[in-house]
Amino acid sequence: EKSLEEERDEFVSVVSHELRTPITIAEGTISNIQAMVEKPNISKDILRESLAIAHEQVIFLASMVNDLSALSRAENSDDKNADDIDVQELAHDLLVRYNDEARKKKLKLDLEVEPNVGIIHVNRLYIEELLQNFVTNAIKYTKQGGITITVDKKNGQVKFHIKDTGIGISKADQTRIFEKFFRSEDYRTRESSGTDLELYITAKLAKKIGAIITVDSKL
Repeated sequence: EKSLEEERDEFVSVVSHELRTPITIAEGTISNIQAMVEKPNISKDILRESLAIAHEQVIFLASMVNDLSALSRAENSDDKNADDIDVQELAHDLLVRYNDEARKKKLKLDLEVEPNVGIIHVNRLYIEELLQNFVTNAIKYTKQGGITITVDKKNGQVKFHIKDTGIGISKADQTRIFEKFFRSEDYRTRESSGTDLELYITAKLAKKIGAIITVDSKL
């Protein structure tokens, strides 16, 4: 119980720290905009730039709230509800959902599904969130090339593969990427914003539905 309490206190402390910076930036930027609006000679370009900064921080905060909500569900929910899900339909929905996001980064998003992969019996909310976390992570850290979603079935097990041409992950970091708030020291990961909770949540969801995650990557 003491260990759990210490972990919870540490988590609250880290979350508070993560939230403080975007809140401070957004609040300060909006205050500056309020002051600038009163001045007749301020250009619209300066106001637009300031609004864009504030908006970006609000989007980050919304993402953090969504991730914390998903984490709460993954850690506390006893929901055993499972659905019969058509695997081919699930994979196609994933492609449709993120095709535009990939195209905006000039990336190619491909889908390869074996015929007759059939049905899986699993909580729809959990499997969708788990898969989309991998796809969005792949898009985030891929600058050129693309992402391929492959689905096959072997020995009665359905396997989803998310493969990308991104920056890759070092062997040392691969052992830690599913820790909460972990982000590699590789400077290239700093170019992309995010809450650093997605893969931690993914690991929690995988455990709930009895899925196994494997990672194969190199820098």
